[in-house]
Amino acid sequence: MIITELREALFTFTKSEKKHQKDPKAGLKLYESFETKKIDNHDVYIFKFDQQKKKIANPYSFNPKLEIVKHARYSMIPFHIHDYIEMNYVYSGTCIAVVQDRKIMLKQGDICIMDTNVPHTIYDVEENDIVINFLMKKNYFTASMLSRLSSNSIISDFLLEAISHDQKHQRFILFHCQKSLKLTDLVESLLCEYYDPSFCTTDVIEAYMVLIFAELLYSYQNEQSSYTSLSNKTRILAILQFIEENYQTCSLDLVAKEFSFHPNYLSRFIKQTTGKTFKQLLQEQKLNKANFLLITTQESIEKILEDVGYQNHGFFNKIFKERYGTTPKKYRKQKQMELA
Repeated sequence: MIITELREALFTFTKSEKKHQKDPKAGLKLYESFETKKIDNHDVYIFKFDQQKKKIANPYSFNPKLEIVKHARYSMIPFHIHDYIEMNYVYSGTCIAVVQDRKIMLKQGDICIMDTNVPHTIYDVEENDIVINFLMKKNYFTASMLSRLSSNSIISDFLLEAISHDQKHQRFILFHCQKSLKLTDLVESLLCEYYDPSFCTTDVIEAYMVLIFAELLYSYQNEQSSYTSLSNKTRILAILQFIEENYQTCSLDLVAKEFSFHPNYLSRFIKQTTGKTFKQLLQEQKLNKANFLLITTQESIEKILEDVGYQNHGFFNKIFKERYGTTPKKYRKQKQMELA
């Protein structure tokens, strides 16, 4: 499939869209058999991955852990949660997302990733509004994929918490990528591969997904730093990159010397621009790296502590448990079972 064929297919009305256009409530009967759950005194529907798979009945589906589907225009979707991770990409036009009682206008290029148990719905999807939904089972994110995302702390943090059974799954994250032509190209290339599979489709799509997540991180970092001046933006990104690359050994004094700052000024600057202290940033980076090593390698916990720059086993266990709710040993065993 080539890009022009993809674009024509996406904008062509399906039978269900024509039906929804005449009567937006026509599809609501489908959800009457779904389970419901009371959240904040409201009944919300529970969407399960296997149910969605059957409902979509996509003849091109090749991966039992991933489903990609165009959101049906003009349809009414009840407030719901789901047992899978969902990524909504606005390919064209706009739509309204209501997430945890917060109304969000999503524009072309925007992406919203939602964890399980996040009450939400999407509406106002009309003729020129094309929204692509990526539905991903938790075990879609293999150790191999996670390891390739290890440097993308925002994305990898979100996904690691999303696939964990011991976290509160009430998170969502927004990416405003209207200026990213690269993201559009990546999504279109992925969709062409998805709807017209080749010999290595599974691997190709996984690679595209990693590239998409990397582009989201780039856009997110640019957006977050846009609130500072251009010079501050450049400096804080360089400082954060230095911390990420030298987290095993770096100290506040070392970073200050590297960037010709007084340590006290650097400490205030980091707190002002990131909202976190140098100590918090360094500890988060070490925990992120330890997390990935626990999941993606067979190294001993003692060796992992050494690799990330911790000497005190008891202190590491304490801060690890504070963040992940269990010990490194139990965490590794649990993750290996989940990703098996």
